[in-house]
Amino acid sequence: MENKGNLNLLRKEITSTQVALIILVTIFLSAGGMLININSNNKSFNQNLQNTSELITRLYSFTRKMSQTELCAYMDGVVASLSDVDIFSIVNENNTRIYHTHHQLINTQYDGEHPDFSIKRSDYFTENSTGPSGPQRRTYSAVYDENGNYKGFIMTIRLKTSMRSVTIRTMLLFLVVTVVAILIELAACATISKKIKKEFIHFTEDFEGTKFLVDSMRANNHDFTNKLHVILGLIQIGEYEKAQNYIQNISIIQRETVTFVMHNIENSSLAALLIGKIARASECNVKFSLKENSSYKEEDVDIPSEALVTITGNLIDNALDAMNRSPKDCKELSVGVFTKPGDLLLIVQDSGPGIPQDIREAIFEKGFSTKGSGRGLGLYHTKQLIQSLGGEIFVESQTGKGCCFTVKLYRH
Repeated sequence: MENKGNLNLLRKEITSTQVALIILVTIFLSAGGMLININSNNKSFNQNLQNTSELITRLYSFTRKMSQTELCAYMDGVVASLSDVDIFSIVNENNTRIYHTHHQLINTQYDGEHPDFSIKRSDYFTENSTGPSGPQRRTYSAVYDENGNYKGFIMTIRLKTSMRSVTIRTMLLFLVVTVVAILIELAACATISKKIKKEFIHFTEDFEGTKFLVDSMRANNHDFTNKLHVILGLIQIGEYEKAQNYIQNISIIQRETVTFVMHNIENSSLAALLIGKIARASECNVKFSLKENSSYKEEDVDIPSEALVTITGNLIDNALDAMNRSPKDCKELSVGVFTKPGDLLLIVQDSGPGIPQDIREAIFEKGFSTKGSGRGLGLYHTKQLIQSLGGEIFVESQTGKGCCFTVKLYRH
């Protein structure tokens, strides 16, 4: 039980570590992708501003001779077609705004930072600045006449608030994608975890079955040694025919019992337990038998092997203990296991001293025992386990003649 608890703990730790790693990797990848995308957006902002500024500068070269009214109408149409620019302004060589997206600023004096194209060594450049509309990203583009004379400049502007809104939308998109990805991964992990748990249960059941087989082999070995002593004694006193008959009898009984269990009990853990208890009963000089028509089919019920083994093992051990304290020479233990679709019936009947009427109900209480202090947990835990599986346990007893425990489990 302790080993199985450790294995369960290990399985849970592996699963939780796997989930944590998946979530962390997803978050890191998403954060990295988001930072790359934001950086790409910033470069895209700059490139779009420069391209737009170059386009407007070329368009302006064809509209320079328009009246201000015609220029304003034409540029308003251009502005309406540009989605990546919030504001643009045309400033002449006298620092007068001859066009501005906000019409109230047309024909006003530009009092902002004047671009020095000679320092930048280019006819356009982009930088951060602050204007009447707040923090912004600006691209300046120089304007020249046909003779190459400087005639002013054009400002193409993207407000930082617009840039932030794009960044926020990008972050929200990545956040949604990350959450969805994590949910999908958690769903996938849950599915995989269920499969692992199922395989783990099969493994532990096989492990428990192997453990009981080893225990049964040990008990059989001890029982076999005792039988060898009997045979040796019969030979030493010259009772050769009795020795021969004894060998034939124990071989037939052992073979028939084991064959019956293996053929009729499909659950390997329960079968191994019963074989081990048969050998244990033989050591205790108890005649162990399986009730006629005993049969356990896996397809009938879905009961955890660990629970089934615990319940059956506790009741058999309790019966063997009771008969060990009985002065009777003929001690018998009979076990019956029966299943049908959805139901299981387990009967453990012994020929021990029985249970007095006055304590019959108390035997399932925690700490109650007739064997001394520090006992009284076996039947208590057995009943608790049976009830947790939706079942019932009953006891019938006649003082001096024996006791019978009946367990009914209902599990589809």
